[in-house]
Amino acid sequence: MESISKKSKKVIEEHLEELSGRHPLIEITRIGARMALQVAIEEELCMLLQRDYYERSGQHGTRNGSKTRAVNIGCGEIEVAMPQVRGLERPFHSKILPPYVRQMEEIREVVPLLYMNGVSTRKVKGSIRKLLKDKGFSHQNVIRLTERIVDEFRGWKKRDLSELKVIYLILDGIRLGVRAGTRQKEAVLVARAFLEDGRAELISVSLGNQESYSAWRGFLEDMVKRGLNDPLLIVIDGCPGLIRAVQELFPDSDIQRCTKHRTENILNKVLKEDRDAVKGSLRKIFYASTYEHAKEAIELFKREWDRKYPSASECLMEDIEACLTYYKYPYRHWRRIRTTNAVERSFREVRGRVRGIGRFKDEERALTMVYWQIKELRWHGVDMTDEAKAILAKIRASKLEKVAA
Repeated sequence: MESISKKSKKVIEEHLEELSGRHPLIEITRIGARMALQVAIEEELCMLLQRDYYERSGQHGTRNGSKTRAVNIGCGEIEVAMPQVRGLERPFHSKILPPYVRQMEEIREVVPLLYMNGVSTRKVKGSIRKLLKDKGFSHQNVIRLTERIVDEFRGWKKRDLSELKVIYLILDGIRLGVRAGTRQKEAVLVARAFLEDGRAELISVSLGNQESYSAWRGFLEDMVKRGLNDPLLIVIDGCPGLIRAVQELFPDSDIQRCTKHRTENILNKVLKEDRDAVKGSLRKIFYASTYEHAKEAIELFKREWDRKYPSASECLMEDIEACLTYYKYPYRHWRRIRTTNAVERSFREVRGRVRGIGRFKDEERALTMVYWQIKELRWHGVDMTDEAKAILAKIRASKLEKVAA
């Protein structure tokens, strides 16, 4: 037989299609568990008949449809299509799911197989063994199943981006221990976008040895080659290499420097006893109701803290206008676009999962982990009210006039 049977491939494709529109964890758990159990049973039957789905040979036994069977997996009930076979000396009964068994507690641990733990070969093998108890499923079948998850990531990574109408692009990186046998941490670069219809979407995930200019430029060039349009606004931190790469590849896009990073940089130059007070002064700037009020708050900050903490004032004033760019955009969007939090918060989940795995077999499986972990999170979009659309249309028209001139 081929690497995995045709029937199993069809089962996986149908379940992944169903998963694409689901977000609640319980639903993902049930669908993923059903997929793993269905594939395992189909592979068991293929090995018994010694032929693939729709193949004909002189062997005894032929498929005769299927019957639906309910199985309780702890988080709810799932329905499995149990294959029916005729022409055998004895009726076909699955060793994986024996007759009259309605509850499979072991399947609770299958979800890590299909998602996050699915990229760790060692944990995959342990999870599948608990499910199947070494009955009718080989080590090679485990590898093939996990490879299907990586294949999906490969396709996503190469997809066309020209149909995405990106308004805001948020860029950030996280350092992870990727390769087995080394303690060096490498930079995983992440791009997330808010689209014209208000939805939030993960755009790309890639690896760089560090957050350097060359790494960021290569990351951005890949998205441009795949058709990414020029965003109206790009949100970044203060990484010099990233700033340079963005300015070169998206010269007509506005840049918003992350106010959270700027606040942290300023507080690092202040004594512990004054940090709360200084932070309060910074909030008056970055949470002001208008751009004019923000400028007034900057002058107040300088008068209050310039003498005691001149380095903090200098840090604040460095490229300050880039920290206030969001004021020209719709008010209802400010919360999402004044910081890189839209990406940063997802990194917490990634770090927690990576600590449990340690090191990955290769960089592709590390990136697959990040992709699945971030994709699974519930992301809030932006409200595209009539007022917001009008403001964005005005900004877009202004940019087009500037380019034409």
